[in-house]
Amino acid sequence: MSVEFPPVHVPRPYALPQTPLAARVECPMPDGATIVAWVYAPEGVTDAPGTPFGVDLQVPPVLMLHGNGEEHGIFGPVIDAVCASGRSVAAVDSRSQGASTRGAAPLTYELMAADAVEVCSRLGVPQVHVLGFSDGGILGLLLARDWGAHVLSLTALGANLTPAGLPQEDTDWMAFAAAENRRWAEEGYEGAVLEDGTPVPSPAESARIAELLQLMVDNPQIDAASLAGIDCPVTVMVGEFDEILPEETDRIVSAIPGAIKVVEPGIDHNLPKMAPAAVARELLACVARNDECHEARGVEVPDDLAVCRVPVSGLWAEKLDELYRHVDAEPGTSGWVQDVWPPAGMANELLASGAYWGAFERSGVRDGRPTDDAALLGAVAVNRDASMGNGRASGLGGPSWKRRAKKDVAGWHLLAVDPAARGRHVADALIAAGILGARELGAKVVRLNTNVANVPANALYASRGFVRYHPIWLPYPGLPLPGWSNLWELEL
Repeated sequence: MSVEFPPVHVPRPYALPQTPLAARVECPMPDGATIVAWVYAPEGVTDAPGTPFGVDLQVPPVLMLHGNGEEHGIFGPVIDAVCASGRSVAAVDSRSQGASTRGAAPLTYELMAADAVEVCSRLGVPQVHVLGFSDGGILGLLLARDWGAHVLSLTALGANLTPAGLPQEDTDWMAFAAAENRRWAEEGYEGAVLEDGTPVPSPAESARIAELLQLMVDNPQIDAASLAGIDCPVTVMVGEFDEILPEETDRIVSAIPGAIKVVEPGIDHNLPKMAPAAVARELLACVARNDECHEARGVEVPDDLAVCRVPVSGLWAEKLDELYRHVDAEPGTSGWVQDVWPPAGMANELLASGAYWGAFERSGVRDGRPTDDAALLGAVAVNRDASMGNGRASGLGGPSWKRRAKKDVAGWHLLAVDPAARGRHVADALIAAGILGARELGAKVVRLNTNVANVPANALYASRGFVRYHPIWLPYPGLPLPGWSNLWELEL
């Protein structure tokens, strides 16, 4: 009696990475899955405190996400090219693929995107550049949309928004192959081979394959309009003969402001395997676009708020202390800890020097001064400070600060918004106040630093026209933060 085997897929050969592996990291998930990440690092990268996986937080790594039924090794030459550029790679084996296990949760693209976020958390990496291929490109779109401030750039290869973005014959074949693999999972046996000796998947493997194929038959279901908020540099790349329909690629590009479309001549869907040099070229170009100056966005004080100097008095010293207690007590990415940051006495010294500006309810400010009963919604100290970075840092991630005369530089310190006032654009009011204070000093530029883990603050400054410079090693003992801080500058 003849046996009807399911379709057997023989992968196209590909070159594995030649860069030495820096770390293999297993990330246990709540549903029992284990997600495995593979970190490759440039030659000479040494681990710093808080980054024990070959990732130098001065240079945010590239997060690589592979296609359906594959593993991270498909990016081999691309991994080598990125590491040769001086940047580490964190390549993930997606759930139920490669070395990663299945777990018990329903398999969705959203779940796998959440897995990637957890990997970054495990690695201690707050921001990444993303390269995703096929299913990984779908995950990249979800990450850039839903985890946006953490995604510095996205290069999506052969991604689609819905199954309708593929030819009907492709989805029909996937549905057939999924059904045949489900049948084999129930009726098949171990050790079967085709006439040419090619192994047939075991019943357990067929069940896994069927689930992954069905995922592509039914999903993704991404509304193009939902991508409009993506504001990092995006390159959408396809092969000239890609299975992704051209109109689907155009839908993605049109939906994302500033997205660039690249069509690689003579190539089908398998871009990482067939054209790794072209993929590396476009990836590194997209990464570089993140380091360009953003166009300055106008910052205005909301109509219901007002900004002015904080009076130098014991009353306002107490209100400043209360503000920072609220910030320290609120869980979040600032990482500030009571009695550690701000250091004891620092705020009072800055207040005594007349450096503080505050944001208040408009009704609480009269004749340019806050009333005694006005609530302090946020504060920033502004003074002359040319010592923040020596202007001699070098490397990736942005240009280096130039040396400037002390009179030309205003430094911002201890900028904070009361958690109770979030959502009211108090940070914009404080930026406006800080600019006003800097101009009163006659400064030409504003400078400040933020920890690399304080992603919302970094995203705020990037979107308001600040230039991000090369990070510096600036650890704060006692704070649960990496030792690296981003440097920011705004020309006045």
